[in-house]
Amino acid sequence: MRSQDSKFKIVGGALIVAGIIIILAVGAWFVSQEMRGQQLRAQLQQTPTATHTPLPASATLARTATPQPTATHTVPAPTATATAEQSPTPQPTDAVPTPTASPSPAPTIRPRPIVPTPTASPEVPVRLVIPDLNIDAKVVEMGWEVVNTAAGPQSDWVIPKNAAGHHINSATMDQPGNLVLSGHNNIDGKVFEAISMAWDDATRARVDEFTDRSDILTGRRIQLYDALGKPVNYTVTDFFRLRDSGVSLAQRMQNARFVEPTDDSQLTIVTCWPPWSNTHRLVVIAKPSQP
Repeated sequence: MRSQDSKFKIVGGALIVAGIIIILAVGAWFVSQEMRGQQLRAQLQQTPTATHTPLPASATLARTATPQPTATHTVPAPTATATAEQSPTPQPTDAVPTPTASPSPAPTIRPRPIVPTPTASPEVPVRLVIPDLNIDAKVVEMGWEVVNTAAGPQSDWVIPKNAAGHHINSATMDQPGNLVLSGHNNIDGKVFEAISMAWDDATRARVDEFTDRSDILTGRRIQLYDALGKPVNYTVTDFFRLRDSGVSLAQRMQNARFVEPTDDSQLTIVTCWPPWSNTHRLVVIAKPSQP
């Protein structure tokens, strides 16, 4: 018995030590992430924004091609009268399913994802550069897929790995309208990790119960490049944080207002927050500007 008790004590002691090591490692990782975020925010606060001249609100982008309505883009956006083949307006997501009241959702049904064929069209962005955040990311076309949940059919964006995704039902570089990009903040390349770390929680301003605003990125320069290497310049005008976990479907639909079509040219970038989770969405809005 004593020998068996000794073995239990040794195993128990080893498990305790392993648990302590894991806790310390996780704690060190969180501290490291927070320090990186603090350093980035301090750098942004100390670095003056570039001076850019906004284009007139009615101005189109660099090209003269005839604009096409965003709503009738190559693949039509889902409507509210959806079936398993056609679902509600897709919400930007980092593979986080819509919260439901049912703890046991129905088996997932995954029809063929709507993913466009890669193209070298000059109207489609292929590269995104945000100098003040050290972001230089590839941009690829991004569609959605329909999944069936206990709450009914739901559309989820198929966010690419190691790249930003251009919403295929949003504007292109030759169109006035809302050009929308989404990307991961903590998995699959972390292309927008720096945006997540840049959010300044200490100086946020409350917009409403679910929305905060920060001016830490206001005035920062963004460049989009087409397949021919020609840039379009933007300047950040707004930076929002939206609570997206544990909220109603109606609120998530309200959050999606930022990816809806606009009359004027606009770049909208969507990712998640905080850097180690996906409880909120971050939305960066930028307007076309002169170099």
